[in-house]
Amino acid sequence: MEHINKDNPRYAMAVERVQKIKKFYTGILVFAIVFMVVYGVRFFKNGFPQNLGEMHLSWIFIIWGLILAIKGAKLFLFNSDWENDMINKEIKKQNNGNY
Repeated sequence: MEHINKDNPRYAMAVERVQKIKKFYTGILVFAIVFMVVYGVRFFKNGFPQNLGEMHLSWIFIIWGLILAIKGAKLFLFNSDWENDMINKEIKKQNNGNY
């Protein structure tokens, strides 16, 4: 196993990625709590809707959910490995004098 060197740029990138993942999961948790509170209050106040057409979703929750979905896709599906490869190529070019 490689020794962890905090001066290594890969360590800094790993820390940044872990912070982004933590922020994403925190956002999902906050969304879930707020959603459950709002619709829990509606449920206890109005009862269970007779059909799904009566269950009105707020545009705020729809937009918030879409933003979280986009952030999740960006974080987990569109990995930044290609960006790191391009950065490494540019660094090598600069070190070799090939601009």
